[in-house]
Amino acid sequence: MANIVEFKDVSMSFGNNKVLKNIDLEIEKGNFYTLLGPSGCGKSTILKLIGGFLSPTSGDVLLGNKVVNDLPANKRQVNTVFQDYALFPHMNVFDNIGYGLRIKKVGKKEIKERVQEMLRLVQLEGFELRMPAEMSGGQRQRVAIARALINRPKVLLLDEPLGALDLQLRRQMQLELKRLQKRLGITFIYITHDQEEAINMSDRIVVMRDGEFEQIGRPDEIYNRPRTSFVADFVGNANILHGKVKAVDKEKLTIAHESGEFVLLDAQKKWTVGEEITIAIRGENIKISSENQPNSLEGEVLEKSFAGGILRIEVKLRDGSHMVISRQGIDIGYKIGERVHLYWQEEQAIAVDVEVRA
Repeated sequence: MANIVEFKDVSMSFGNNKVLKNIDLEIEKGNFYTLLGPSGCGKSTILKLIGGFLSPTSGDVLLGNKVVNDLPANKRQVNTVFQDYALFPHMNVFDNIGYGLRIKKVGKKEIKERVQEMLRLVQLEGFELRMPAEMSGGQRQRVAIARALINRPKVLLLDEPLGALDLQLRRQMQLELKRLQKRLGITFIYITHDQEEAINMSDRIVVMRDGEFEQIGRPDEIYNRPRTSFVADFVGNANILHGKVKAVDKEKLTIAHESGEFVLLDAQKKWTVGEEITIAIRGENIKISSENQPNSLEGEVLEKSFAGGILRIEVKLRDGSHMVISRQGIDIGYKIGERVHLYWQEEQAIAVDVEVRA
């Protein structure tokens, strides 16, 4: 599939602050891409470079194979939806949605037809005369999306558009946005720091940190096969363990840890005995027992908490590090201070921060 957006060795600096560091990125036409990362990692800067609000310090930004470094925003087939919606408060829904067409001097009949089309698309038929102040947050967000889509952009940029909504409405709008994107086939590039939002909506996730890309992949790849400890922890709050290779048997490694030892399946590189290794393991994959288990780590139940239908059990290991186990349900039989053993299936733990060797 052809790329609609490309970054080639792009850097962006503001004074001495290098916000983007020689990044390369290819975004395929018709997909839903999410830029995911903590505040200040460079997500919004990428959106501004695509939208034409900034020009790169070095490197090239391409739209449809054309370098657009100095092309103004109004000459690009790109529209943006912001977190604060940016609706005109003195205009009704119809006028807000049709504003861009009026600026382009499109005929009144065509404006009416296209506004009605957008209202049907975002399920706001009958709201034409409503003022923004008379609408809910979710409804205003739909108006903002309709206003952006009416210009038929090739790329729609969404800068944390659901950040101001409550949790239930946010989840509802996630489904709405994904439905719209698939129906229209327009490339969506979405910014968020919410890992759940990224996983629920995206075809591809770009995980960012300090102006660089940590990992790019499908949601299942990012979640199940993180390449770095940062990705493992940021996307899904994985447990990170540090140990040493005790034995190597083909693709099986025996890992020594101060709290025990366990077997790891890994073929990413040729490991040697005594080499330090970092492992990520998801809390939902960890089993807990009061009895000693093969390939397990020993620790003490430190804390239990319950939220959103998920029970979290925090266990302090013998080396002082903590692991968190997650379970459906309200409680589990283990008491605070009880000694327990943690174990998991061999394939459910993976090595991270590994430089792959040919």
